[in-house]
Amino acid sequence: MTDISRKDRLGFRLSRWHRRATAHLPELGLGGLVTAGGTFLLFQEELIKQLAGDLPTWLLAILALPLPIAAGWITHLVRRRRERPARPALAPMPFPDRPDGLVGRDAELQQVKDLALERGLVVVQGAMGSGTSSVAISAVWDLAGEARKQRYADLRGPDRKHPETALSVAQRVLRTLNRPPGGIQEPQDATAQVIEALNGTGCVLLLDNVSTWSQVDWLPTRVPGAHIVVAGTLSDELPQHAEPIQLGPLAPEAGRALLARHIGDDRVTQDPKALALLVDACLGSPLEIVRVGRWLAGNPNVPLRSLVDDLRNLSIDKTLDFVLNLSIKQLRPTAKQLFILLAGLPIAEVDHQAAAALLGVPSAGDAITELADFGLVENVRMTRVRVTGAFRDSGAAGTPQENAAWRRLVEHFAEQAAAYAARLPADEARTWFAMEDRVLLQVLAGAEPGRQTARALGRIADGLEAWFRLEQRHEDRLRAAAALSAAAKALGDERVQATAELRQCAIQLTWGDPRKARQHFTRAAELRVRVESWPAELHLEHAALLLAGGDEFTAVESALVRYGQALSGGDVTGHAIRMTNVAALLMRKGQTFDHDGRAPEARSLYADARAVLFRALDLAGRAGDPGAQAHAHELLALTHHYLGQGFDARSHLEQAERLYTETADETGRARCLVQRAGVLLEDPGHAAESVVALLEEAEPRLPPFGVSTALAHLHLGRLRGDRAAEHQDAGLAALSPWDGIAEPQQITELRALLQAL
Repeated sequence: MTDISRKDRLGFRLSRWHRRATAHLPELGLGGLVTAGGTFLLFQEELIKQLAGDLPTWLLAILALPLPIAAGWITHLVRRRRERPARPALAPMPFPDRPDGLVGRDAELQQVKDLALERGLVVVQGAMGSGTSSVAISAVWDLAGEARKQRYADLRGPDRKHPETALSVAQRVLRTLNRPPGGIQEPQDATAQVIEALNGTGCVLLLDNVSTWSQVDWLPTRVPGAHIVVAGTLSDELPQHAEPIQLGPLAPEAGRALLARHIGDDRVTQDPKALALLVDACLGSPLEIVRVGRWLAGNPNVPLRSLVDDLRNLSIDKTLDFVLNLSIKQLRPTAKQLFILLAGLPIAEVDHQAAAALLGVPSAGDAITELADFGLVENVRMTRVRVTGAFRDSGAAGTPQENAAWRRLVEHFAEQAAAYAARLPADEARTWFAMEDRVLLQVLAGAEPGRQTARALGRIADGLEAWFRLEQRHEDRLRAAAALSAAAKALGDERVQATAELRQCAIQLTWGDPRKARQHFTRAAELRVRVESWPAELHLEHAALLLAGGDEFTAVESALVRYGQALSGGDVTGHAIRMTNVAALLMRKGQTFDHDGRAPEARSLYADARAVLFRALDLAGRAGDPGAQAHAHELLALTHHYLGQGFDARSHLEQAERLYTETADETGRARCLVQRAGVLLEDPGHAAESVVALLEEAEPRLPPFGVSTALAHLHLGRLRGDRAAEHQDAGLAALSPWDGIAEPQQITELRALLQAL
């Protein structure tokens, strides 16, 4: 474990105090600045009187003009030498710059370009630090020199021990190609979208830092008029069509040339034999050669021979750590403290603002630059920093200083998540969450949440819920809610735990699984024993559960009444949702009356539901909630369909589909497609191919369970007799959450129709 001395720690604290004081200067305000400035001018006047009291008048007159000019010029020079501000993290991730002259990789570079033109999909594989990224980036620059034809995705996730899942990788690639990532349920669903986005464009897609082939095995093997390059370690076995270009150690001549580039020709000519021995000690790794070269460049007075003598007595596994330890000893206190904190983090990488939060200072740019110069950290993904692999988990963990730093980091992420969640769906907020969502998930799922981080963790979870709901990434929504529940339970915060359980209940209902939803609802209710103390959301989920689990309409109505009473008067969206659920209740009552042969009463209920939905639509419009508007339009389409008003039904269905598309709600849009297919099927002159096309577009976007999913398979089973058995099984599986529990009448009828296929 790397340690920091008391002297260095004192130096770090003094530096942090100075930076904090400087950062708080703007808080003085105009009055404070005038007061401080006036006091300073009085002292300055007295000082000038003391210094200039004995100078003659003619000399003072001569100095009066050039002195202000000289002072202004000196100030200008000082400001020019200051560090430029870091590049904003909200800009879209650009394609990396072309590497500055590869050494010893000309043959591999040409091979990548040739295979890209021949095959379309190329894999560049090599050990960590062998230069796979540099070779791949250089090849893509040669294949597509225009920025508009370059597409880049860095797949190196924030978790050091676990690579990103194939689904996460597919979602990141879709976002890179400007496609909604929430529209896929499985990685293979992204294959067709990648082909569609790249076909005939002349673009090159580079997937960098891939850990395993299983992350990208869903990629198309060829896209006409485009190229795909995969670069990384790829530890598992590759298929035959993806035979990789393997990067091995650098040849001795290339290694010496690379090291010479960093230390200069003068030192090379003084002791070429020592140079060769140093390259051998680096085992041909470009990363290690560069690291040794940077250290030697920063220590020009150290002879190469002395470093060789120090390394000669060490074993091979300790030679590289020796140089790194030399670098650490030369760090200034602030940089050393930052390195210790970063090395002990459970997160592999953070952005520069988060690094500053760890230190508790306004900016960490100088410390990061110092660490990067010694090769102790890597600057990745624009303004993000990652500790070099050799020193991961070497920091001090569990000490009061590290615990305080972790609390500052969690609070920093909470402030950022809350601020950007409030700006969604603005582009800058989307960009921030796209870069940080995996880091936020990992912070939320920390093994031992600090006692003082409960509120901050809740704000992080709220931000992730808003982001994942916008992207329709329900699996990630569930993961974030489960992590919040576990953290709240560990901290003994029942209110936050109840919120997390309710969130999981809502997600399971979205997935069409009332059994699991009931389990989470029960846990939330146990944390709120008295019904009077339930929050509004608990009453709403209770009503939704009752509606999904049977036809106990009186109990549903009672839950909706309690939901309305728990809402605040100014919650326009909440009241719109309440009215939409009341209309759904009326429609379900009408369906049961229809089934029992009571058509007039059913039509009356449908008409009442229509009136309520128009009021809900008006409220949702006043609240500016397109999701609530879309849901109201969707139910209005169904209501008009039951009333036999086909034109109005189609109109509302079109509005719902448009709004779901605008909000990237692929599940809602898929439900609309199933409804359109059902309307077409009732037309005697319908074209079967058109209906099948709608259902096949909807099916992969639907949740694994639920009425819409089962209905889609029922229609497909009737239209495609050769695959009727397959759709029968899939439809019955979609209704499996109701097996062995109470179910609504519509589920019973749908199950009977599927069994009759």
